[in-house]
Amino acid sequence: MSKSFRKDLTGQRFGRLTVLEFVPNNKPKISYWKCRCDCGNITTVKMSDLRSGHTKSCGCYGRKKGMANPNFRHGGCGTRLYNIWCGMKARCYNVNDPSYKDYGGRGIKMDKSWENDFSIFATWAQENGYNNSLTIDRIDNDGNYEPSNCRWTDMKAQGINKRNNIIVKFQGEKMCLSESAKCSGIPYQALKDRYRSGDRGERLFRKVRKLKK
Repeated sequence: MSKSFRKDLTGQRFGRLTVLEFVPNNKPKISYWKCRCDCGNITTVKMSDLRSGHTKSCGCYGRKKGMANPNFRHGGCGTRLYNIWCGMKARCYNVNDPSYKDYGGRGIKMDKSWENDFSIFATWAQENGYNNSLTIDRIDNDGNYEPSNCRWTDMKAQGINKRNNIIVKFQGEKMCLSESAKCSGIPYQALKDRYRSGDRGERLFRKVRKLKK
């Protein structure tokens, strides 16, 4: 250890941290020390931060204190899931949000526990299949954002569930009208005209008559 670091901190405690060993670095005027936090985490801290009391834990102490603060987001701030949560709140409650008219403007709200605590929403999300390729979808488009009415779906399923889509059943499978046109081979406009005239079920997918020459 160089002369700059003759003060050996090994074994000393600073707050919740116990110093384990010196960490070599290329900064001659700054020394770093590996520490074990009381929570079990290992962290590296500058000697000046240890001795001044600026750093007293690996960060767990600050998180624990923050849990009592209603504005604390339990480490989720900046994550994709947190942004999804913020987006829901904006659509439901922010009159300046471009999508408000289709959500809050129609009376759609968030479950109160979700609205007031991101961590509750995050726990539900992780326990119900969330991953970074999926988006949140309301099963009933006229219903609220709440556990019984929400699921995680891919963009294809999300598109099928849009309010302005015509949903039909083709060979027992639920799909939007444009998808059924591809599967049945019947032109989309023909299906749309039939649907508007009241055709449903097998009659909707009857063969298109060819005009006689």
